[in-house]
Amino acid sequence: MPTVTTSPVELIASLYRSYNDRDLQRWLAHFTEDALWLNVPTGERYTGAQGQQDNYFAWSTPFPRGRCEDLVVRGGGEVVVAEFNGVGVHEGPLITPAGEVSPTYRSTSLAFCDVHSVGDGKITETHRYWDRAAAAAQLGL
Repeated sequence: MPTVTTSPVELIASLYRSYNDRDLQRWLAHFTEDALWLNVPTGERYTGAQGQQDNYFAWSTPFPRGRCEDLVVRGGGEVVVAEFNGVGVHEGPLITPAGEVSPTYRSTSLAFCDVHSVGDGKITETHRYWDRAAAAAQLGL
């Protein structure tokens, strides 16, 4: 896939725009072929193109109208940090390491912080930080 952009900050901002637009192919174009995504609170690891696709659906399936709002992107060079609020309604099955959670139809607004490593114009690794207890409380779990 071609490089999405040359600016690391714009690359990361574009990643979240592609998620909000529900453009899976554009989302995938942001990553190297062997990129790693780690959800730190759960330990879930997503590797390569299939992993990035699975990660995308891990969020878009339970929150089909979910959005990344109040996005702030900082950094440059090889490390870029993105902070945002994940806002949505839990309308689909949520797959967790502990099992599947049926839709609760509750609204959520959860703070996320993603630390992206960038090389040759693409994301090579991401570590996502979020408050697992706050997510569970908002979903009534």
